[in-house]
Amino acid sequence: MTACTVSKVFVSVLDVPFEKPITSALGTYMGFDYIVVELQTSDGISGYGYSMSLDRRGTKAVVSYIENELIPLMLFQDINSPESLWLRLWSLNKVRMRGGVGVHALSAVDTAVWDAAAKYSGLPLNLMLGGNGQKVPVYGSGGWLSMSDNELVAEALRHADRGITAYKLKIGGERDKERVELLRRETGDGFTLYVDANQNYNVADAISAAEWLSDFNVAWLEEPVLADCPWELEKVAAESSVPLAAGENVYFSWGFQDLCNRKAAAYLQPDIGRCGGVTEWIKIAHLADANNLRLTSHLLHEVSACLISAFTSGFAVELMNLFQNNPFTRDFSVTDGHITLPNTVGHGVEFSQEARKNYTVF
Repeated sequence: MTACTVSKVFVSVLDVPFEKPITSALGTYMGFDYIVVELQTSDGISGYGYSMSLDRRGTKAVVSYIENELIPLMLFQDINSPESLWLRLWSLNKVRMRGGVGVHALSAVDTAVWDAAAKYSGLPLNLMLGGNGQKVPVYGSGGWLSMSDNELVAEALRHADRGITAYKLKIGGERDKERVELLRRETGDGFTLYVDANQNYNVADAISAAEWLSDFNVAWLEEPVLADCPWELEKVAAESSVPLAAGENVYFSWGFQDLCNRKAAAYLQPDIGRCGGVTEWIKIAHLADANNLRLTSHLLHEVSACLISAFTSGFAVELMNLFQNNPFTRDFSVTDGHITLPNTVGHGVEFSQEARKNYTVF
């Protein structure tokens, strides 16, 4: 059988504004930049992948890395061996892929390769990876520090109205305890609350925060300390009265292996746009399975949903309502607390022509 190889690769950037600015302990943001990779194969298949940055921070560097470092290595390579192609891209760049820009670039490219490989096989990506479910549970996410109390409660209740039974809010502001107490009172004891500290604490303060968070039955404390210091996360996990979640800023499966070895998190949260792509996601999922941990995702719920559904450790995807209009060709809205995966080959995520027209910046 003739190999199906990469013939062309295109990169574009869509600057998609939020409905309104959002604020966490890390800063205030106006929109997402999607770095979109479209590859075409020798037999006419297209594969799509993307990574994301906030407000064009690092976007041009990621595009340049893809165009100058990765595309020349991809051309004429077989898309039906994604792991081998991933290794080719990584091994010749590993000195520059300790994290950051290079891994964002690799993640977008690798996701496009897997999309094309699944299409070539005639399968949805989740089925190709061994999954069998079409509905994926979600948890609501937001609770920005810029929200008023009324906005905070209203957002949580909007999620609840769609059958979503869990909601995550940001902490790291001046009224954290009051906001958590308000949500617990307004949503009731049967509603699950998570909090995200966005690396705002030192070890001692994180452990202290966990003490009062447990009083409100908060189900996880996310990224309480600097993501680059897993030994600090390990110390917090050993003393925390609330389970920890981490992973959005962890690169590659070996970073997650370190979290597992340290027993530093109960929930692993890879970001498909920065963890190393689908190739690494698979390895991270197997780590979650082997260590009896729960696998969830950071942002990019549209493509993360099919990956969560493919593994027994798959728990839920993070859902944020940031855009006024859906920029994708398919509907990833929630019914009864779940996203229904599109009935199509590949991962099913493509930007609409309208979004490309309105938001493409280069």
